Amino acid sequence: MGPGGSHIISKWCPRADGESEAFIYGEILEQLSLESVRCYGFVEEGAGEYGWLFLEDCGNTTISGKGESLRAAFSHWLARLHGAVSNLRIGGRLPERGPEWYLEILRRVRRDLCQSVAERDWSDRDRSVAESILVCLEILERSWHVLEELCVGLPQTLVHCDLQPKNVLIRHTDSGVAFLPLDWEEAGWGPPAPDLAKIDTVSYWATARETCASMKLERVEEQARCGVLFQNLSAIAWEMVRLAAGSQERAMRRLRIYAPQLNASTQALGLEV
Repeated sequence: MGPGGSHIISKWCPRADGESEAFIYGEILEQLSLESVRCYGFVEEGAGEYGWLFLEDCGNTTISGKGESLRAAFSHWLARLHGAVSNLRIGGRLPERGPEWYLEILRRVRRDLCQSVAERDWSDRDRSVAESILVCLEILERSWHVLEELCVGLPQTLVHCDLQPKNVLIRHTDSGVAFLPLDWEEAGWGPPAPDLAKIDTVSYWATARETCASMKLERVEEQARCGVLFQNLSAIAWEMVRLAAGSQERAMRRLRIYAPQLNASTQALGLEV
């Protein structure tokens, strides 16, 4: 159905998500000198609460497991993207995705997890996992000003907020590897921290200095640590959704993995658990 008989991807999603993604693909990414997934538009269906987002089919080759050289190349690319978008006057057209947004996620997770501990008949092991998460959440909420202070000093920009390897496709072109992030429904405007969790900070900093000469490597590293914590909070929040939907075994299996990761990312910020 695409140009020249090419394939397209149709994505069924809530209207707000579809319109936001169409705006990012069509009015931000396509305006930059970087390759991106082509968006053919969003069409409402039924009562207008949901609809279809139509995208170019870019295959299914992701950056997952491609080695350190590709990680460095992706970090350079991400710095160029952040730098280019930071100069656009679009902040008011995107939702806020700074520390305040993640604080709301933390509070929601803490509330729901407290309720689950009180109401569910969990094993001692699972109850211990939940309680260890709650300890970290209490410490983080009490010390949230630390993260707010660390998330200043770098230009605000478009942030994806879910740059998992499965969400970044690659395409080989005459000029090298092109990176094509998908699933921008969580994206918004804020400090780059949410996207820096697993990047090569030195490579990112080296390229970012081309558009922000005063940028310090230490600030990038600090925000990368914040990004790891933000990523952990988001992952736990998704498991709380699964838990509420009745997938207790699967949710608890993953929470057993995320609990020590949350502990480690909290300590990495200098907060004692």
